[in-house]
Amino acid sequence: MATIGVLADRETATYFKLTGISNCFPADNREEAEKGLTKLLSNEDVSLIIVTEEVNDWLKPLLSRARKAKEYPLIISVLGKGGKKPRVDQLAELVKRTVGVEIKIR
Repeated sequence: MATIGVLADRETATYFKLTGISNCFPADNREEAEKGLTKLLSNEDVSLIIVTEEVNDWLKPLLSRARKAKEYPLIISVLGKGGKKPRVDQLAELVKRTVGVEIKIR
């Protein structure tokens, strides 16, 4: 059965946990984020991992390798508490990888 995993700051992870997502790992620093990512990647039931922008910045090289290593889980970045404006290029890259179509926004 496919499940969702979340790797985020403590408050955001709690919000996701309240929605019923059980694989939520709070990460207040890079080390905690790495441990949570390892657990999520080792769980074969997880097909989608949601990370906050801050966690994405901490783990950029690891996430990049994980995305290239296998098709699933799909890893997406969302705004967390106090996050910056979303970058369009991440969404465009995700669409290009999954659908094979490049999106150009002017």
